[in-house]
Amino acid sequence: MGFMLSLVNIGSVVLQSAINTFGANIIVAHTAARKLTELFMMPFSVLATTMATYCSQNLGAGQMTRIKTGICRALLLSWAWCGIVVVISYTVVPSLIYMVTGSTTPEIIQTATKYLHINCLFYFVTVMISVLRNSLQGMGDMITPLVSSSLELIGKVLIVILLVPRMAYMGVIVSEPIIWFIMVIPLIAQV
Repeated sequence: MGFMLSLVNIGSVVLQSAINTFGANIIVAHTAARKLTELFMMPFSVLATTMATYCSQNLGAGQMTRIKTGICRALLLSWAWCGIVVVISYTVVPSLIYMVTGSTTPEIIQTATKYLHINCLFYFVTVMISVLRNSLQGMGDMITPLVSSSLELIGKVLIVILLVPRMAYMGVIVSEPIIWFIMVIPLIAQV
């Protein structure tokens, strides 16, 4: 798990290096949007950790049916939260950005809002990554989650090389949804 998280964080550092070239307002906007993203995704992390234990215990008990049922219910619960986050994002997110940054600078508020408006629509994929990755780890599969995390690292490097020079900050905004769709493929295939 530690190596997998290292790959994720290395990719984030690579992406951050590209973000740092866009100036102070974009850096502030991105940081605020990421703080709110972390807050919105906190239930995903908690549920994913729970699924690792749940799957491990049920695997030990030979209850494969319960594992599949648990994964489905965890995904449904998470997708319900995704719906709530979309509503929050499209209603009060500018106020939340102000609360995080203390800034009324239009570029900061608009950039962070745009980031969240686009990314929150794809949280349903992110939660699949979290739940499936941890479920597989709980069932003893360490390779598939590592492959998924490696795809994230490779994707972020390629985004910085290919999309960011052509699309500027919009390349950063669309990078995570693109990467999420790629990362979830091996996880779905294995479950």
